[in-house]
Amino acid sequence: MRKFLLLFAFIFSVWTLQAQSTDNKCWAIDYETWNTTGQPSLFIDCGNDEAFNLNEELSLEVWVRAFTFAENRKIMGKIFYQDPINNGYVLGFENLHVYAEFFNPSAQQVPRPGDGPIEPDSSFVHLVTTFSVSSGKIKNYVNGVLSGETSMFPNAPISPNDNPFIIGNAPWDMLSFQFYGDMDEVRVWNKALSATEINAAMHHELSGTEPNLVAYYNFNEASGSTIPDSGPNGFDGTLSNSEHESTGFVTSGAPVGNSIMADMTDIKAAWYRNSENHHRITSDYGITLISNIQEKEFRKYLVVGQNELEGVSTDFAPENPPNGFMRSSKEFYINAAGNVGGSLTIMLEDAVAMDIPAEADINRYALLHRANADDNFTAVMRPTRPLAGVFQWNDITFKDGFYAIGYAEEEFPIQGWIAVQENAFAKLILAPNPVKESLQLKGIPPNTTLSIYALSGARIKTLKLDSFQQNIDLSNLEKGIYIAVFESDKGITTNKIIKQ
Repeated sequence: MRKFLLLFAFIFSVWTLQAQSTDNKCWAIDYETWNTTGQPSLFIDCGNDEAFNLNEELSLEVWVRAFTFAENRKIMGKIFYQDPINNGYVLGFENLHVYAEFFNPSAQQVPRPGDGPIEPDSSFVHLVTTFSVSSGKIKNYVNGVLSGETSMFPNAPISPNDNPFIIGNAPWDMLSFQFYGDMDEVRVWNKALSATEINAAMHHELSGTEPNLVAYYNFNEASGSTIPDSGPNGFDGTLSNSEHESTGFVTSGAPVGNSIMADMTDIKAAWYRNSENHHRITSDYGITLISNIQEKEFRKYLVVGQNELEGVSTDFAPENPPNGFMRSSKEFYINAAGNVGGSLTIMLEDAVAMDIPAEADINRYALLHRANADDNFTAVMRPTRPLAGVFQWNDITFKDGFYAIGYAEEEFPIQGWIAVQENAFAKLILAPNPVKESLQLKGIPPNTTLSIYALSGARIKTLKLDSFQQNIDLSNLEKGIYIAVFESDKGITTNKIIKQ
């Protein structure tokens, strides 16, 4: 355990969470705080509406970053306890596998032989279990890939019960199977989703009106004990012990794009999940992104999709566009979190269908960016010299928004990234640091929250900062190194505090 905490401390100390998207929240339970301050039972009670009695077909879907995936922990389900249990369903994980159990009334579960496909590191993982009476199959998926299946026998409907649908704990035992870690994008369906359907939607938020959606908890608007259901039925949940210091709602590191991303197609993501090219996105439509995401950087991700258009356009031109301006009608939409940098390569033929010249002077090309669909583009970078219609831009710090290739009949003026977005924390100052008693903060953006963490990962305090300049009393902190996380609606940044 000590080795894990030291590793977590190192990871936490190097976070640079200057995210472009801060609306994506998750439910978080800090294990160390929970374990040392009473081990409260933390769960979300979503009620017992009949719609949660998913008898014929169901899918349970979630993003989780667990303290450890080796334990037997329950994520969600609806079961009434009796001996023997003969009703309901539950999703969790155990021994690095998806744990799914259904009662019809015979217990059925996916086999979990040996170590499973979930990485032992506490990275974000997408888990789905599906059940269908018509096919007689239970199927489990990890990160969109089928990880196990079994046949139901008999393939009868799941037996209903009157107990509530529970998130974060076992529906029948609120003490023994407590989940801790981060949880995001809880989705309940009355349909057995296919692998294609899972992969098409796992990296973007839902609208809440999707067919067969029963309930949808994305935690973006969660506050206190109230957990809104963003699905069609409004089954709002209630968080138990919501005032306990071990739990809250924080910016999510799950690679989930926003509602604009939901309008894109061919959506893919890069995030730390395993050792196989977790930092790379290779598309079928002419772009490759290589990020600087390193192992165990759990808070960084890139999500990218495209608008399916071809040819060129002159719409939304940069201010004072150069003569002969045109751009690719195809736009690549990116959501980024964690100050992710890297390179972008575009193959002109696949991305634009060759309506833009492939081998003109390098100064006539530009990478274009706009944050919103009604903004004009800004020319932010010039590519390296193209080779047979292949363009590359290096040393990018990816920002949320739409990207396109620009071309002109003369030199294309570059405005740079400063014209796109100003760092909200550029003027933030912490002094004195090291600090003995009072820490003075200057340059605080509006609507900023400060969270102070020990190197173990335990959250020490959270403060709402309501002025440009503010003093923080740290006299009660023990000597040592702490991490200060500043979060506003414009971004996130981290700073190290040394207490003397």
